[in-house]
This record gives sequence, structure tokens and C-alpha cells, in this order.
Amino acid sequence: MKILIISGFLGAGKTTFIKELAKRTKKEIAIFENEYGTSGVDGDILKESTKVNIWELTEGCICCSVKGDFAVSVLTIANTVNPEYLVIEPTGVAMLSNLITNLKQIEYEHIKLMAPISIVDALSLERYKNEFPEIYKDQIEFADTVIFSKSENLSDNEKEKLSLEVKSINNSCNIVSDHYSTQPDSWWDSLLLKYLDGTVEIPIKDETAEMPDSFSLNNISVRSVEKFIIFLENLIRGLYGNVFRAKGSFTVKGLNLRFDVADNRYMVELDTDEISDKVVFIGNDIKKQKIREIFFENSDFIKIGVKKSMSL
Repeated sequence: MKILIISGFLGAGKTTFIKELAKRTKKEIAIFENEYGTSGVDGDILKESTKVNIWELTEGCICCSVKGDFAVSVLTIANTVNPEYLVIEPTGVAMLSNLITNLKQIEYEHIKLMAPISIVDALSLERYKNEFPEIYKDQIEFADTVIFSKSENLSDNEKEKLSLEVKSINNSCNIVSDHYSTQPDSWWDSLLLKYLDGTVEIPIKDETAEMPDSFSLNNISVRSVEKFIIFLENLIRGLYGNVFRAKGSFTVKGLNLRFDVADNRYMVELDTDEISDKVVFIGNDIKKQKIREIFFENSDFIKIGVKKSMSL
């Protein structure tokens, strides 16, 4: 089983990239996804879009607090399903170096690590570099290939500036500054052919600092799309704290909708597949009580049910 890590900060577009990877390579791929928070939203998207096997691990960061469970899960996949490729999508605030170290401990002749990939949000590199410098630097420093997302509307000069920034952290990595959707099939296939350089020593780093907060709700029922849009507008204005990532899905008036918030922008779209009614907010200084009051006290807006076992 070959393991490919696809790293990237929150909202960089890892899930979208993995969907395209599965589509373009047509390989036997299993996806091991680690969600930050208690609601696994991206896993639902992948299941609906790629028809591949997915294992989710939602209790903490797979590179930190649940290392043992993560390694056991990977070995279980190898010894039962044994797919040709296992794509690991860690939480966006994971240290890539720690994840590589964790996986190298279980590597043997039947489990091989591929050269890791990091997805970098071209529009938010400067922001996250300043807010979470250690995490962002680590995800670039230990990647073999760095791929820019959301780069479609950037000028060549802007792409060159970002590439120089990445090269200042990792001068040996391959950089793809043009949007990956324009790449030929041969390029996609090449991502599954290169193995991790076993001679590179990966230091173990402290991953407990700078971790953003998360706030998750399940079994939600939105009654008005219009008022939900107002809520999203207020969210990106900072009325509920520094929320730099939010996502979820819900049904309203018979319509299945999915929303995503990143880079102070939001998207709401129809979804024809079956969805789960859940949301997750990630950021710093999240106004949890303020969100609770809106979700619980204004019955004309949204009706929420929270699982008793959830820790918020």
C-alpha cells in the first residue's frame, strides 16, 4: 500500500484537489480523512463525489493527541482493504513533519510513503503565515511538491512573488503555480510515482501551540436561506470572532444545501446527493455563546439539536 499525504492549511482546498486526483488518475484509492472538530463534513463530500473508501478520524489531530489510534487505523486499512493507494488528508493545522515521522514508524515492505504534497492557498498565504507561522512553515518545508490553489486570477508577477516566498522556506520543492486543473493526466500520474526520500531526517516538533478553536453542531435544521445568508455575512464581518473557516450542510424547504466559508468569503450551493445536517466553525476567539443564542433563541431563524455527547 502506497501512502500519499496531501497537506494544506484550513480552507486551502485539499478535498477539492483529492477529488480531482481520484478522477484524473483512475487509481484504486482509499482516503483517510482527519476532520478538525466533531463534524466530519469533507468526508461526506468525498464519498458523494469519488466513490472511494473513506475512514474518518475526528477526535483531535492525527499527528498529535491520537497518534496511536491513527497508526493502528492505517495498519488496519493495510491489512484488510489493502488499497493500492491510501491518500491521507490531515487537518489543516497539522504539522506535516510529525505526520511523516508517525507514518515512518509503521513503514515496511508492504507500506511505502510517497513524496508528500502541500496545497497552499495563494490568496491567504500571507495571512496564515503571520497568524500560524510554525504550522505554515512546516507544511511547506517538508513537502516535495507545493501546489497553489485559488491562483486562477493571479498575474504572473503575483505567482512569481508567492513562489519566491515558498522557495525561501523550501528551495528544493517542486512548485505548481498555475491552477492544477490545467495540468495534463501525465502530471497527475506522476504524483503517485515518487517516493519519500528516506534519507531526510524529520525532527519531531511541538504541535500543541497555536491550535485554533473549533465549534461543531449536528442535526441542524435551517428554516430560511435568506436569514442564513445574513448570518454568514455577519460571520465574515467578525461578529462571531475570528472565524477563518466554516463549513457544513443542511436541508431547507426540501433543498439540500452545502456552505463553505474561507478567506472572508462564503459559498452556498445546491447538492443533489444525500447530506448530513451538521456545521463546524474553526478560528480564534469564537463567540460560542453568541452563536448558541442565535441558533437556539431565534426559532424563526434556525432550529438546532446538539448531541449530548458533544463537548463544545
